[in-house]
Amino acid sequence: MSTPTPTLPSSATTHLLRAALQDRIAGVLIGSALGDAIGLYTEFLTAANAAKAYPAGRFTLGGPSQCHPTPFKLDAHRAPKEPGDWTDDTDHALLLLLSFLHTARTSPNPNPTPDDGEEGGQHPPLPTQKDLAARLRVWVSQGFRPLDTMPLGLGRLVGTVVASQGFDADPESVAREYWERTGRRVAPNGSLMRTHPLGVICMFREEEEGLGVAAALSRVTHVDPRCVVACVIGTRLVRGVVRGEVVGEGDVDVVMGRAVEWFRGTGEELEEEELWRHVRCEGGLDELKLDDQAAIGYVYKTLGSGVMLLRMAIRRTATSRGGLLNRTRLFEDLITDLIMRGGDADTNACFAGALLGGYLGYSALPDHWKHGLKYQEWLLGKSDALCRVLGVMDGDYHGKEDKDTELQGGRPAVSQDEMEGRWMVLQQATFKKMEEVAKETSSKASRSGWSLPWQRAKGKR
Repeated sequence: MSTPTPTLPSSATTHLLRAALQDRIAGVLIGSALGDAIGLYTEFLTAANAAKAYPAGRFTLGGPSQCHPTPFKLDAHRAPKEPGDWTDDTDHALLLLLSFLHTARTSPNPNPTPDDGEEGGQHPPLPTQKDLAARLRVWVSQGFRPLDTMPLGLGRLVGTVVASQGFDADPESVAREYWERTGRRVAPNGSLMRTHPLGVICMFREEEEGLGVAAALSRVTHVDPRCVVACVIGTRLVRGVVRGEVVGEGDVDVVMGRAVEWFRGTGEELEEEELWRHVRCEGGLDELKLDDQAAIGYVYKTLGSGVMLLRMAIRRTATSRGGLLNRTRLFEDLITDLIMRGGDADTNACFAGALLGGYLGYSALPDHWKHGLKYQEWLLGKSDALCRVLGVMDGDYHGKEDKDTELQGGRPAVSQDEMEGRWMVLQQATFKKMEEVAKETSSKASRSGWSLPWQRAKGKR
């Protein structure tokens, strides 16, 4: 099963191939953040309510050619955010990326081989369970520190596991104890939503190494075999699209088959029929019933919707006359179709956006989305840093000198009292926004009886 590919082939040093790799890597990171930001518009809505809230079925985040982004259907869940914001999905994926970048640096030889000696032949260390656990602990209590944003969207599973005693020392044991205590039934999508950077980080390592770390990092919070295998498959698919290995639909099945074969070797039990039913669904997205309120956060729904969109992109690319315009419209149309089905729309589109972004590239992402994404330039900077570390872009990078990669993001820790003050300010701003909209629309909706998103534990994640 092994496909030893620890280094770039010599042909990858050509200008065109390196540029293509840079484009795909940025496509993964920005594409997933865009899916997340666009998905927030319809998260938790039914398909019927999404169509009612956004009858045009089109969205813009603004950007240089657009004056006004599409306004949210304003409710307690969306009111604390602004169009163009990403959610906890992207925050957690970036925790993983920053964990890797913190210990990474450019090599004297940008494309080292095992024969270059001890320093030249080593890859940077991969993220560990303990480091990701420490970063999740900071996020839960203080938010995303590099950008000083609030920890909105905390899910029940992550919140409970991260707050448990012993999580810092042995997160997997704590997560397993929670899974067993809840009857081994909980399989939400909170680890899949954060795993896609690993497909890029491990793109020049042996296949088994990347799959192993994907499984280990899922188990930091999500130990259910369905969650773990989803992370393994997702990581391998991202790796495949960025490396240009996924060209036809058959390649999708081959890549998933190899990932599942590897998972079988771990000895964990897995009901494979349930998995294949979601990733090979003959009925397309309709069959996944993404807005089924009893199971909107189920990890196989997110995995299946991402795989389905990748299949659709491959089919349409094969029948299209090509051209950048067609590919740009392809990303927008597919993601819009996905999020208009409601459910856990931001997470579904976050994972699908990573796959489509890697397949189509950053250059194919719609301008009126990517240029309206908040912190796009910051995120592109991290993409460039990753490209330099991987040897596909010129320039130096030393993670220890990048304050963003530190546990506190280069900022002082926020005290509990200060965080309570920030929550109060956000709560007041949210109420004010809701009241203003109610006045503008002459709404008779009651301002009581609803809870703010940080006052309730969500059933997903």
